[in-house]
Amino acid sequence: MPGGTARSSSPGPDQEPLLRSSNSNFGFPPPVTAAPHQKRRRPSRPRRRVVIVVTAASGTAVLALLLLIALVPAREGTREGISTSYRDRIGGWTAEIYRAAFGEAVPVTDTVTWRGDEVLEDGTTRLDAGQMDSSGDENADSFEPLPPRREWSAEDRKLRRYTWETPPVHSSLERMLADLTPVRFSSHLFLLSGQRTIGLTGGGDVIVTQAQNRIRQWLLQSRNQTMGGTGIGLGARDPPEQIRPAPPLPGHRGADPDELSGPGTFNKGSYTKWGLNAFLSKGWEASYTALHADMLSGQARAPSLLEYRCRLGEHCGGFADRILGMTSMFLYSVLTKRAFSIIWEQPAPADLIFDSPHIDWSRSFNKTSTTPPNSPIYADERLVNNRTEINAHNWDPERLDKFMPTFVDQFSGARNSSWLQIDFNRGVVMRSFSYPTIKPHLDKLGLKVTTAYACLIKYLFRPKPAVLAFIAQYTSFFALPENFVIGIQIRTGDLSLYAASKDVINTVEQHSQYFTCADAVARTYADPSQRVVYYLITDSRVLERDALRQFGDRVVVTGLEQAHAEVEPDFSEGTQTVEHAADGLMRTVAESWIFASTDFQIITQRSGFGKIPTWLRGRENTTIPLFDPQTDPDWTEDYRNKHNGTLPPAIDCSKSEAIKTFHEMAQAWSLG
Repeated sequence: MPGGTARSSSPGPDQEPLLRSSNSNFGFPPPVTAAPHQKRRRPSRPRRRVVIVVTAASGTAVLALLLLIALVPAREGTREGISTSYRDRIGGWTAEIYRAAFGEAVPVTDTVTWRGDEVLEDGTTRLDAGQMDSSGDENADSFEPLPPRREWSAEDRKLRRYTWETPPVHSSLERMLADLTPVRFSSHLFLLSGQRTIGLTGGGDVIVTQAQNRIRQWLLQSRNQTMGGTGIGLGARDPPEQIRPAPPLPGHRGADPDELSGPGTFNKGSYTKWGLNAFLSKGWEASYTALHADMLSGQARAPSLLEYRCRLGEHCGGFADRILGMTSMFLYSVLTKRAFSIIWEQPAPADLIFDSPHIDWSRSFNKTSTTPPNSPIYADERLVNNRTEINAHNWDPERLDKFMPTFVDQFSGARNSSWLQIDFNRGVVMRSFSYPTIKPHLDKLGLKVTTAYACLIKYLFRPKPAVLAFIAQYTSFFALPENFVIGIQIRTGDLSLYAASKDVINTVEQHSQYFTCADAVARTYADPSQRVVYYLITDSRVLERDALRQFGDRVVVTGLEQAHAEVEPDFSEGTQTVEHAADGLMRTVAESWIFASTDFQIITQRSGFGKIPTWLRGRENTTIPLFDPQTDPDWTEDYRNKHNGTLPPAIDCSKSEAIKTFHEMAQAWSLG
């Protein structure tokens, strides 16, 4: 299959993690590593490569051969920088860096092994902190101490054996990837249309490789190695690993990539596809990681805790409500200097769904579990007996806007309670920028409205390696500058998920406004040279199939089974039930993270699901929410009663007024 469909599993305790694992999982040749007796040398500047470009002269049989001498500048050194602050905490690890040469994508590896801050191989180099990319949170110089080895209960041992296999990509993506597959010919000259390059191999064959394919292979390889975290709680390995983000991606210097840098030419599309969702960091990530580690040690700092709670038997909301609630409470944990943790007792443990790049936020899945906690503070009876519980479930905006501006003053440090436990399913991250008592604190952290969610979510959560492998198959294609990808999220309602008889009405015709809007967006904003792609996520299988029939040349889907965390919730505690729920959440995470890589988003207004990846993307002024009367019938009826039987007017998506800011999106449906 083009692009690779290898199946891989999420990292159970007895499995090697997919990150930094065999490259055969992705269809790439194994990295070239030095023999044990060889010394690693500094990367040398690559030789000049001769590339012949063949063009067809219109109306003639004349071939114009242009000899190009392309010198690709070498990038010396490695991207990793290891701080001495955790010299005694970190074990040995290997970071592999792939550099794609101009021309055919050939991974070239420099392998550097670190133990503490010691360089084991001679000749390797390390970048100074000043040379590192400081635009993200990946360079924090503090790490949590290794968690203790734990004696797992029988139930927890069963849960730790849970795995999720990377499914094959859907045929809708396969068809588009087929256009990117290299074509091998014998030693002739061929007339070629389009922008392609021809390189001569040692055997004399001519390899015709589209620039898109080289770029995609580079992205597919690098993103699987750089986007992960570390398993914690039930998802931790045995013995536990140091919690850290994956090594960062070697990036382009400067605002735009140079045409001759990277694995292909950048002559179409938008350079912003290659930008990072950067935010202005003031160093809070490292200091908070250290604070969290000190508190969990139970010795270095007096405990002051804030815990997001979703108890067994409670209705905590769907995936979007939970992400909004957890991210908001994490922000206020940072503001009040409290160690953050997460209790998910249903439908599945959060630490089976996500890895963490920085802190251990995991807590026991079953409150009756005999497994020792990951920190002695959670077993401190004095703290347990004096917990303060706040039930803020389904609070309306007025109540939130009255309570949240006082939060920092009330609960900074251990003030008023050493342990806060909060049930929270609303988003207040963006609303907090409008609170005069809170905004100065956000400014000190360097947070911005447009990137705050991206910053906070990426600090807390990383998809599991098996999920990342699936995500990267799609995002590496969407990221090609030649593509203009419109994400379409259509929430038809809970009935579609469990009643096939109700789902039959969900056709393209029934939801035509989304596709009409997508066509207007493509005509208005896509470059004429770009290929328009619709990435569709919906809770209706009928609608998905109908869209593939009617827009087969544009629509891409994952084909994964739709799921919702609280549609017909099963509160039983059987392992099989938990694993089924975990499967659904893995699929939800995959679709959400893929949606975050689209160029433009058309989402359902009365749904939180589309907002999460839009805010995770961290780029404003590319989102149009549409009102759908079917999504929330009760709200629709209430609106009709208040507006003399009318509904909101149709939106012209070619007009700039249709685009909503993040702040506007945060005023409705679970807020923001």
